[in-house]
Amino acid sequence: MVASQAALEETPESMVLQMAEQMEALAAAGDWQRIEEIAVRLRVAVMHVPESERRAVLLAVQRSTEKIAVGAQQARQTVSGKLAELRLGQVAKKAYELR
Repeated sequence: MVASQAALEETPESMVLQMAEQMEALAAAGDWQRIEEIAVRLRVAVMHVPESERRAVLLAVQRSTEKIAVGAQQARQTVSGKLAELRLGQVAKKAYELR
């Protein structure tokens, strides 16, 4: 009975919002590959949302996407900083070897 009730409560809107929440959690964990996979499914799921509900759902997804984009930018900056440190280390190593 509980399983069938849960199935009845899963609407296209709730599924889209769950996917958006899952993407946010994956972004926090740095799992960017899985975010891309869910984003593809999310686009399809949004089309199953009735037009009368779609605007509100899309606004929620947009807010979620903006949070994810901020996280992606921060991760990119972190990686860029680490790469710069590695390059600097390589230059220092070569300079030391030439002495």
